[in-house]
Amino acid sequence: MKQQPALYGGQAVIEGVMIRGRRTVALACRKPNGDIYRYREALRSPLVRSRLARLPFVRGVVVLWESLDYGIRMLMRSAEVQLDQDEQLGTGGNTLIMGAALGGALLLFIGVPYLATSLARAMIPSSVVLNVTEGLIRLALLVGYLVAISFLPDVRRVFAYHGAEHMTIHAFEHGDPLTPERIEPYPTAHPRCGTAFLLL
Repeated sequence: MKQQPALYGGQAVIEGVMIRGRRTVALACRKPNGDIYRYREALRSPLVRSRLARLPFVRGVVVLWESLDYGIRMLMRSAEVQLDQDEQLGTGGNTLIMGAALGGALLLFIGVPYLATSLARAMIPSSVVLNVTEGLIRLALLVGYLVAISFLPDVRRVFAYHGAEHMTIHAFEHGDPLTPERIEPYPTAHPRCGTAFLLL
């Protein structure tokens, strides 16, 4: 039986990308002095060790959790690469920042739409219309947020790395050498991009 080709994925981080394979997660990001920082670690996935974790619904939950875990850890590692040793935040600082970001996201994308539709409940008696309205408010907030942050130079750079990661995955999947000249013709969008989940 022919072996299935390995599917790779990844995400942009600060000044670089993280790529996840079947057994390894790798990170490459540019240091402030221009050197490239490289890091990799073996995947410790329950998908490899447990049949239960590979069941259809369970597998999706496991993959989502792993993606969040590795993604956040590699993002924080890439942020630390940009700082001097005496500027490092440490675990407590990272936890505080991530907690504040999560709280802000919950407030903006869940709290605001809920509050808006709660206030409109007297004017809109249909629960279906209220749910659709809440969804549209969330979508508008998300798109507005993405448009607003895209004006920040640092975020634009992360978006560029995200596109470059997609181009690299395309080139790899087509069997092309991973050189800038061979990667450049590929599109910056990829059909398996996890960012599409934001719209669901």
